[in-house]
Amino acid sequence: MKCNIKHIEKNQGLDYWCLTHKTKATKSDLNEPITCDCQYKNLYENIVVMYPKEIDSIKIIYPNLNKSTDVKVFINNQEFDGILKLENSIIDLKDYGGLMLSKLNNIELEASKCPYCGGMHTDNGKFAYTPHSKHLCIYCGHFYKIEKKNIGNELALYFKIPNIKLENNISTIDEKCEVSYDLLKGILNINNIACNKVILNNKEIDIVKFLNNALKDEY
Repeated sequence: MKCNIKHIEKNQGLDYWCLTHKTKATKSDLNEPITCDCQYKNLYENIVVMYPKEIDSIKIIYPNLNKSTDVKVFINNQEFDGILKLENSIIDLKDYGGLMLSKLNNIELEASKCPYCGGMHTDNGKFAYTPHSKHLCIYCGHFYKIEKKNIGNELALYFKIPNIKLENNISTIDEKCEVSYDLLKGILNINNIACNKVILNNKEIDIVKFLNNALKDEY
């Protein structure tokens, strides 16, 4: 899908936004064109419309966080290589990871509507576990403020998503760190082990702190 980049006036330093791919756009040089920063443009060629009642399971897998934050999504146990449209929401890869971080940190997600475009707010990366009152609308690129600090994720508007229950266990991730998360069951495993700690380079790390840090820039 072709980018639709617009200039946003008086927007606290964020000047351009791609309406098509829900991502900021930048101009690195005066003589260069403005380009969209979306990492998943190819997925937007496959926007799939589904209704919440059609979805029985949503699972995300990070094959190896030691190497990259590439993620795979499975809907109804089939790998989903595209963008999910749920009613008025467009869900892309970073939105699933944002929900995982929110639930991992026992965050109560609240609905927040953008006053500029009416889009519902979704937080990702470090903003998925850090309550804040200034939000960036992923649909139109405007910053807006709310009275009470909160965190939002649109998937929580359509599903009852449980908090993640961590087991008192340890997984070693020196060679590989595969993270699998079943959103609708609240189950998170590291290398197929339900745990609350990992060992990396002989160092024991709290799993919440580890994942918060590993995915803090995914927004």
